Amino acid sequence: MKTIKKIWFLALLLLLFLPMLQWWLHFADEKPLDGAFVETPKPVVTLKTLYEETAQDSLTTWFTEQCGFRRTMIRLNNQLLYSAFGKISAIGPVKSKNGKTFIEESYIISYTGETFIGEERIQQTSRQLKLIQDMLRTKGVTLLPVFTVGKASYYPELIPDKYLSRGRGTNNYQVYLKALQEQGVEMIDFNRYFCDRKDQFEHPLYCDLSAHWTVYAASVAMDSLVRYMESKNGQQQAHAYIESFDQDGLMNQDDDLYRMMNLLLPLPHNTIDNPHFGFTEGYKPKVLAISDSYWWTVWAWNVALPENLFSNSGFWFYNKTVYPERDGQNVDALDYKKEIESQEFVLLVCTEATNHLWPYGFIERYLSGYDNVFRWKNPGDYDETDRIYNEYRDSEIRRISENIKASPEWYESVKKQAEEKGVSLEQSLWDNAEYTYRTNIEPKGFVR
Repeated sequence: MKTIKKIWFLALLLLLFLPMLQWWLHFADEKPLDGAFVETPKPVVTLKTLYEETAQDSLTTWFTEQCGFRRTMIRLNNQLLYSAFGKISAIGPVKSKNGKTFIEESYIISYTGETFIGEERIQQTSRQLKLIQDMLRTKGVTLLPVFTVGKASYYPELIPDKYLSRGRGTNNYQVYLKALQEQGVEMIDFNRYFCDRKDQFEHPLYCDLSAHWTVYAASVAMDSLVRYMESKNGQQQAHAYIESFDQDGLMNQDDDLYRMMNLLLPLPHNTIDNPHFGFTEGYKPKVLAISDSYWWTVWAWNVALPENLFSNSGFWFYNKTVYPERDGQNVDALDYKKEIESQEFVLLVCTEATNHLWPYGFIERYLSGYDNVFRWKNPGDYDETDRIYNEYRDSEIRRISENIKASPEWYESVKKQAEEKGVSLEQSLWDNAEYTYRTNIEPKGFVR
């Protein structure tokens, strides 16, 4: 009996010391946690931090994060909460009404209108996109807004009632469609295309465990894009075709929501058909995609559709990080205007989760770069692009001038400036309106 007690005691002691042994020896490989989080750096202990009593807290936080089997314990805790109470510990994944399909919350609240940015801003963005589309067309560049399919739009019947009950009745996508059409902006709407043909596709467009479209769905969209490009440039382009499918498991982003949940056990899901591609010979245009994460599905190394269909496969992630990598991997390091005008097609891609951020500062970056050159040009040297821009710029400055007149305090300030500078009121009004116009089109964080 004493021997059994000793064995149990030693076993318990070993169990208590296992986390420390794992931290020290790393004898077991733990699967990393998924999702966005920032690890606490190892704190530097000094006499000052000890005196201020900040070292103790920072060391406690760091040691907690370094604890052996911490990742496994987090997964175990998440699994127990999910299995026992249906609680999802991660921020983002939402279990739908059917109990097996997951939708990311950002898609749902965009669909229901909780991220609505207002008609005025959407109208302005649409006018500016029409302007830039017309300007770039004179340089042989096609600017093309592209709306990809969204999982909430595709499965509205699966959205939990608690989200539907607080909906606004309209959303960014609906208002953008109307505004862009009224402005005559050329665009491609894959969201409507896929949703209207929901029961016509032989292969799944979404995995139950994903926020992003499947490779098959993305390849259907890419085929349409290539055919659209052919209609614009009159060239027989390279095409992708599906040679075969396999069902060897999920790939790339097919289970991104499940991975965010950091569970111990797998979840059931629908069968996903993974296509294998072949490619035809043909012209490959220079294409830049400024996009959210939906472009990763086609750009990933094991899919590589842009790499095989376009001459450069440029991808600017959220209009910030440049892929493929080069010396200036951030767009801040590029001559933005020159880069845009050197393309044949510029795609402004978004899905419903990010349409409140779209087009990711593209308008400000391009127009401010253009305006910085334009302002010093002699009107006699204007080309066709300059004349298009000048007409828009003058109309915006006149609109701002009327707003100044309608604001008593602002208008009085303009009058005072005219007296101090010894210029006419009309000139002071124009100068203030022009300055306001320029600040409105400057990117956030711009430093004069």
